[in-house]
Amino acid sequence: MPVSPLDIERRIKALRSHARQEVRGAPYAIYALLDPGDPNQFSEPGPFDGTPFYVGQSCKIEDRIATHLRSSQHLTADSRLVQRHIAWLFAVGRLPRVAILDTAQTRSQSLMAELRWGQHMLRAGFELANNSPDFAKLMSVPEIEFWLDHSRAQMLASDAIREGVAIVHTCTCGHADRWIDPAEHALFRTQRLRLTRIAAETRKCPGCGNDCEWRLDDWNLLKAFGARPSDGGRREYPNFCDNVGAA
Repeated sequence: MPVSPLDIERRIKALRSHARQEVRGAPYAIYALLDPGDPNQFSEPGPFDGTPFYVGQSCKIEDRIATHLRSSQHLTADSRLVQRHIAWLFAVGRLPRVAILDTAQTRSQSLMAELRWGQHMLRAGFELANNSPDFAKLMSVPEIEFWLDHSRAQMLASDAIREGVAIVHTCTCGHADRWIDPAEHALFRTQRLRLTRIAAETRKCPGCGNDCEWRLDDWNLLKAFGARPSDGGRREYPNFCDNVGAA
């Protein structure tokens, strides 16, 4: 018998309370959605109170749980795989459970923990309903590094500011590297501003006008290597390739 909307709202309330207690105020939570299984069928005891079918991370875990369950009641052509899986659970009379797997202090740590748990679940034989193809296969170390770099580049400016991340532009013509403070570009901008947008807006080299290659780096580490303020809110650090050649 399908579960009712009232039962779903009761489950949301219970899961949010559970998550709040488990996370204990940590900025980020890594979690798994669990299928409780058919109550009429025996299943071997496992490490979780159900079968994991999704791994995620969020800085607003209570809201994320509510979104998972509420959005799955109204499927559309664009609904994600996890929403369709939850809708199927509702249809057969089962309400998902949530396991808090880990907590993290920064966005990068949270992304890495999410990937680590996803890979762990795959190795344990669980099938995940994550949309990302990276959660559909076991990954090599280079693939993991590429995924993390790509995911970090998509982070919000607000997350980057808390984490102490800077955007570093490297000119292909050899001009001095520039490092960009996300805080200076996030002021008076939308809260959904992402690092990719800031990088696109600042990637033109003031020396030659070409588009620079860019990466993320640690703010404090850059300053330790002698980064200095420059015009326009940009900062520079020595071009180490040139220094090596001069030596």
